[in-house]
Amino acid sequence: MTSTTRRAALALTAAATLAAPARAQAGFPSRPLRILVPFAAGGTTDILARAIGERLSVAFGQPVVIDNRGGAGGTVAGEAFARADPDGHTLLVATASLICINKALYARLPFDPDVDFIPVAMLAQQPNVLVVNPRELPMTTLPALIAHIRANPGKVNYGSSGTGSQLHLTGEMFRAAIGVDMTHIPYRGSAPAMTDLVAGTVPMMFDGLGTALPQVRGGAIRCLGVAAETENAALPGVPTIASALPGFLSVNWTGMFALRGTPDAIVERIDSETRKALAGPEMAALFRDRAFDPMPIPRSALPAFVAAESARWREAVRASGARAE
Repeated sequence: MTSTTRRAALALTAAATLAAPARAQAGFPSRPLRILVPFAAGGTTDILARAIGERLSVAFGQPVVIDNRGGAGGTVAGEAFARADPDGHTLLVATASLICINKALYARLPFDPDVDFIPVAMLAQQPNVLVVNPRELPMTTLPALIAHIRANPGKVNYGSSGTGSQLHLTGEMFRAAIGVDMTHIPYRGSAPAMTDLVAGTVPMMFDGLGTALPQVRGGAIRCLGVAAETENAALPGVPTIASALPGFLSVNWTGMFALRGTPDAIVERIDSETRKALAGPEMAALFRDRAFDPMPIPRSALPAFVAAESARWREAVRASGARAE
């Protein structure tokens, strides 16, 4: 092969390589999209997935089907997602529970979120909040509650949505931060735990801001702290837990993920259209109504964000001693 011929062949190869992503993007999507959600319909993650799905359907000119696959802390949805084709037509909307916590909680998983999944965009976040039954724990400030628990080691119970859940681990982080034993009461989900909190069966718990807010505003429970870096506009006057326990943070974020191997041009387009949807007035209204906060993290910074979250929750799992099979 002459040098001229070789240069021509290399030029053709380069052109074909550059054209492949363009062809992939130009032909995407070629059929309806599916968004897997690792929780039942009606919850916070599902609400965000459906809102984004509606706008992606308009942007892409294809139906977007929401596929709720609850079970095993999101592992059921994660396994179904890992088995899909990496062509952008199947996406995952998930939280730290599936992406960061389960790999520390379960002895074995049928997938590796660090290897198999690509973070595309963060959709929203909500802080977890510390709420109490005001009859059982009449303290009106977080320092007073902490003093009470320290004066009664092992005698104060707290509820959660289940062993190994983010809310349980947040309770364990709180217990470790105050340095006093507390008794964990696990429930099968946040809703039954909240029911017992309102009834006074369990005196305190951590819950997501969005689900706790109606009961707080109705006076059935009292919020004593927000597990975020700053106070939240939905709870004026309620301090951060970090104001009493420096560094305390527990935020429930929701992100969109694609499969490893999905053409980068497709990932970029999904990211772009998702960010456009998040910036629209409909999503702004949803954020106000549901007390969501935006997460304007560029895609290039998402792997580092997920890695940092994984390290933090891995330590919380280790400290709690929680394990799942």
